[in-house]
Amino acid sequence: MSNYTFINNLLGKNFTMYFPNTINRKIFRKFNIFFVPTSLKHIPINYYPIKTTLIDQDNLVTQFKKKKKLIHQTTFKNIHTLLYKLFKKKPFNFFDVGGDNIDLYLFLNLKLKIKQYYLTNFPLLISIFKELKNKFKLNNFFPISKINSKNSYDFVYFGSCIQYFRNYKNYLKNIFKKNPTYILISGTSFYLDRICKDQIVVKQTNILPNLIFLYFINYYTFIKFMKKNKYSLTLMKKNNSIDINYKNFKPYLKKIYYLDLMFKKDK
Repeated sequence: MSNYTFINNLLGKNFTMYFPNTINRKIFRKFNIFFVPTSLKHIPINYYPIKTTLIDQDNLVTQFKKKKKLIHQTTFKNIHTLLYKLFKKKPFNFFDVGGDNIDLYLFLNLKLKIKQYYLTNFPLLISIFKELKNKFKLNNFFPISKINSKNSYDFVYFGSCIQYFRNYKNYLKNIFKKNPTYILISGTSFYLDRICKDQIVVKQTNILPNLIFLYFINYYTFIKFMKKNKYSLTLMKKNNSIDINYKNFKPYLKKIYYLDLMFKKDK
């Protein structure tokens, strides 16, 4: 289908939250649309669905003890290999922004010399991780609700989450104050079209009836923003963890890519 105007308008309506799951699945299978454009300038308050429970995470610990490998794949594939290249056997602090499964901590802690592993997410998930920390005596694991002035980070990992922050630039500015050596932004939609907007607001449609909004980010202005704050791009590659269809954004946006970007602190 070359003209997506009708389906964009249909899926852009708020009443889609009342569609039965069977209808949502049929629409997604037919059109394969993950996101639709909106006229919004800022992300409204989001209620991203939390699908895990304390029991689920507890079971992950049990599974990991048996298998000694990741149960859930990360947005950035083989992140442990990248981290080893950067730090070798040197101890370092890791900050997992938006982390939602305990097995990444368990895996990296097994493979690398993690000094302190910080994780932040929604309050419900933080409470789950705090219970796991206490139950399994995870001494170098620190679930946190906000960036603390006492904490230090060497590597900051955004696993397909920065696009959901209502003010991601302010959040990054707080990260910059901690002077991490590396910042990895994984699994995020960037557009390379030359338009004068730092970001556009889109609606996520592959998880209906959940009503979720996020940003597509202007690649060029984002790179400039990072450089202005003394972080230079050292890695850019397409993220293949999921195959996203962006065709319904044409002709307005023709160059949208699901990317991994890593930045290093300028000396």
